[in-house]
Amino acid sequence: MPITPAITLTANLESILGGVATAGYLRITLCGFGPAMPSVPGVGMLADAGIPKQLGPQGGAPLSQLLWGNDVISPSGTFYEIAVLDINENAVQCGNYQFSGSGAIDLSMAPQIVAPYGFILGNLRYVQCTGAVPGTIYTAPGQVIAAAYNGILMRPGIDYTALGGTITLTFSTEIKPNGQPDTISAFCVVS
Repeated sequence: MPITPAITLTANLESILGGVATAGYLRITLCGFGPAMPSVPGVGMLADAGIPKQLGPQGGAPLSQLLWGNDVISPSGTFYEIAVLDINENAVQCGNYQFSGSGAIDLSMAPQIVAPYGFILGNLRYVQCTGAVPGTIYTAPGQVIAAAYNGILMRPGIDYTALGGTITLTFSTEIKPNGQPDTISAFCVVS
């Protein structure tokens, strides 16, 4: 068990216009310990856990911070939320990371923890499905998470079933007296 933090996290903030962003910041927060008091067993309690630590401004040199690896923190399952902040300290974007072992880690090379659904949330789309009206079978462009009838969320297993990108309704769509067809839409994972 290390008696000091063994991870050196480095980050070089760049401008979208090219070159180093001299005024950027990083915010690092330990998360995922729930109601338990986080500690490094045999070393001590993490008294400032959950309080964001801010690094910066960058000032031209890479930002660097020693961190405890999540593999030595108790309870298990902790992670770091790391946010990139702009010159006004507004969050530009953030991600969740777990670090283990020891050594230097470049934030631009560190893998992010993927959302709990097993896909990146940016791949979730709300789209209109294809199918004949009247009809009961509709197709979405990806794995269906939820479906809607004329914009109203339907109940899975009661109003419809979904297998992959295929939605099977327990009723038939129709064309309304005003000539407008019913629509079936889906929240789906599109790659």
